[in-house]
Amino acid sequence: MNCKLLLSLFCLILWQSIGFSQDDHKQKAIYLEIAGSGGLGSINYEQTFFTKDRFHLNWRAGLSLAPVDKNNGVGIVFPLMVHGNYGNSSHQLDVGFGQGLTFTTRGNFFALTTASVGYKYNPSSKKIFLRFSYTPLISYLLDFQYQHWGGVSIGYSFNKAKK
Repeated sequence: MNCKLLLSLFCLILWQSIGFSQDDHKQKAIYLEIAGSGGLGSINYEQTFFTKDRFHLNWRAGLSLAPVDKNNGVGIVFPLMVHGNYGNSSHQLDVGFGQGLTFTTRGNFFALTTASVGYKYNPSSKKIFLRFSYTPLISYLLDFQYQHWGGVSIGYSFNKAKK
């Protein structure tokens, strides 16, 4: 599939998800993750899809560009994850699991399983949040490889979940 088409589709989905809907009970956020599940850095959109007391489930989709090697060119990385947050309104345990899909400019495809365990500081009185995570990358397509990795995120919540 053409890389420009994939990028356009991602942007369209992101725009529709952020949207200007009246569905305010779902927290929506955008954030920059340095290192982490998207490689060296990624921009991500996150939305809550389930809330029960102090537990929240969120899905996220991201976009990153990363040089791979001279045979593959540049990789366009799409980290797709589900995160669970548990804690009070400001201090939360953040645990996630997903898939990092990479399409290269030379037509190759790679997939890495992504995981995340960390701390999310999300004060209810502010729209800015921080996340610090251990984010190992797991490859299993040719052989099993496990790479230790970590990430730091800073984000902006478009709305806060209503209590």
